[in-house]
Amino acid sequence: MATLAFLSALAMFLSPLVEKGKWLPTITAILAFLAFVQSPFEGIHQSGGSALIIVTAMCGMIQYHIYNGVNKKYLNGFGGAVTFVLLLAMYPESGINETVNEYTTTEGVIAIFESILAGIVLAQLMYNSINFDAKNSIGILLILVSLGLLSNLVSYSGLFVIIISLCFIGFLPFLEERITPKIGSGKGRANALAISTLIGIILIFAITYASLSSVNRIGDGNGAIAVALWLTVAVTAIGLIGMLLPLFGFDEHPRPEAWGWRFGLSVSPILISLQTDLSGHLLLGIALAILISVSSPLVLEKGQQKAAQ
Repeated sequence: MATLAFLSALAMFLSPLVEKGKWLPTITAILAFLAFVQSPFEGIHQSGGSALIIVTAMCGMIQYHIYNGVNKKYLNGFGGAVTFVLLLAMYPESGINETVNEYTTTEGVIAIFESILAGIVLAQLMYNSINFDAKNSIGILLILVSLGLLSNLVSYSGLFVIIISLCFIGFLPFLEERITPKIGSGKGRANALAISTLIGIILIFAITYASLSSVNRIGDGNGAIAVALWLTVAVTAIGLIGMLLPLFGFDEHPRPEAWGWRFGLSVSPILISLQTDLSGHLLLGIALAILISVSSPLVLEKGQQKAAQ
């Protein structure tokens, strides 16, 4: 069943290429839930069991939004990609096995509830990225804080990276709504984009290097430099690909290339997590790079206008 859920997630991801696929999230949710039911109940205390419940809740919430008229292609494609990565990162190849540990029914119910909350948060962050809502955002933050303090779910590195990356995407509209009314007519846009991108790349490399230096298997010498450089190149490549999104119709933003860069940066840790467990070390640098990209028009473009006057 887990394999079928994985294939259904892949179908969700590819469904934007066709007009059908409205009920794919429901199919994925059912398959993930059946896979969990067929597993030992104690599996909820393992990453694989948590992943199945998270996928069930997330896809169920995505289906709810699609049913209510939210962009089907966006939610299906994005939700399918996140489900794909979640199952790859958290569900073990050997499946969920029985363990010698003993858990009470209450502990199992609490773990299920925590996973459901995590799944709902992931779906709401996707929804927030296209229909930003302040009340929804406050609820998301409260749940995330509660899970961080009371649950060990965030100890799963793959899930942590996905949550933070989706937070970048889910709260980008909030930052952009505050900045967009204040930016100028567009003079100096190319300079602002180039400078903010370069500064962002430098920050990502420097902060990633500093973070990796504390990893024992890498050290603080040439190994950390090489790994930080490799991760930075990967993030930069994904960000540059994001800049091409306006060519495919994603040009409704005031600074579409800059938005594409930020979107690429936001999803890059999720994609890189498929290759390495070190993607979490990128998050702080990416957050700062996004903030610089959002705020750069206020400084650089305004300065360009003043110089012209």
